[in-house]
Amino acid sequence: MSSTLYIHLSKIGENLKAVNSQIGAGVKRMAVIKDEAYGHGMLPVANYLKDKAEWFCVARIDEAVRLREAGIKLPILVFEVPVKGKEHLYSTYEITASISDLYVFERLEPGTNCHLHFDTGMFRLGILPDQVEEVHQKIKKYSALNYSGIYTHFANADDPNDARVLKQLEIFKSIRAQFPEALLTHTCNSGAIFHYHDKGVIMDAVRPGICLYGFAPGTEDIPALSPVLEWQSELVQVKKIREGDEVGYGSRWKAPKDGWLGIVPVGYADGIFRNLSSNFNMEIAGEKYPQVGTISMDFSAVFLGDNFFPIGAPVTLLGEGELSAREWAKKIGTIPYEITTAISQKIKREYI
Repeated sequence: MSSTLYIHLSKIGENLKAVNSQIGAGVKRMAVIKDEAYGHGMLPVANYLKDKAEWFCVARIDEAVRLREAGIKLPILVFEVPVKGKEHLYSTYEITASISDLYVFERLEPGTNCHLHFDTGMFRLGILPDQVEEVHQKIKKYSALNYSGIYTHFANADDPNDARVLKQLEIFKSIRAQFPEALLTHTCNSGAIFHYHDKGVIMDAVRPGICLYGFAPGTEDIPALSPVLEWQSELVQVKKIREGDEVGYGSRWKAPKDGWLGIVPVGYADGIFRNLSSNFNMEIAGEKYPQVGTISMDFSAVFLGDNFFPIGAPVTLLGEGELSAREWAKKIGTIPYEITTAISQKIKREYI
């Protein structure tokens, strides 16, 4: 086995049901499956969701083309600014472009489907609010484009009590009122879906991302969500160590007593962050054991104490509860998104 990610697709379905409970009937689900579905595998996740969602969202045009070539027929929105030289792919594959800057209007081919993306306070991609009149002029000039949607993105919706979310919402509403009612309108990322659904942010569609994979977008837990992936490896060596033996690069961990040390063939090249060294547990036979010593490129050590396990004994690295990516993220001051997207694509994925 060495190392395998088990992706429980049915849990994505359950997490989508949790989204549905927040948004009500008739609101379209634009499932965000960018960056290999946050490390879970874009094509298998898309095939599972193609009859459960109404749209897909990806970061790059190349991702959208892969989906089309794999037979995915749902509408696809691409977030990136259209790449020069690839503009024709939007019309060729019937993919929806984001217009996030005024110069994009002239770049797109006639007939291209597009959504207007306004920056209401994120200060990443997006047209600024004071450019609305210029947008109207561009729409008149480039009338052969198919303007079918309008959206914004919240910067602080991960926090359930941030007044800046409602400030962005008001700015967006003032912009939205200046465009045709027929445009598909969407604002909500995962945080907005769960923390602000009763504040007027739910419009024609929502864009669930990290929540589909079982993680709350911020620090506040959302019990209705369950992690989708389980990362398992195995022991490839078990050796006796004595009290005082120093383990790993830099000899940074010292055995507190005599016992057994297990070696697991997974390291930072596989996606275990090096600064998790000696700071998380692995599970073997239902019990938790501490990872010890500096994580190296291809291997990690686990202290088994008095318990001996045979070569090949299964080891769970990521799962639910204490073993979740959320807990790893807390330990190193990051977010679950970074943990799951960092798992190497060389790790075998199995879909359940």
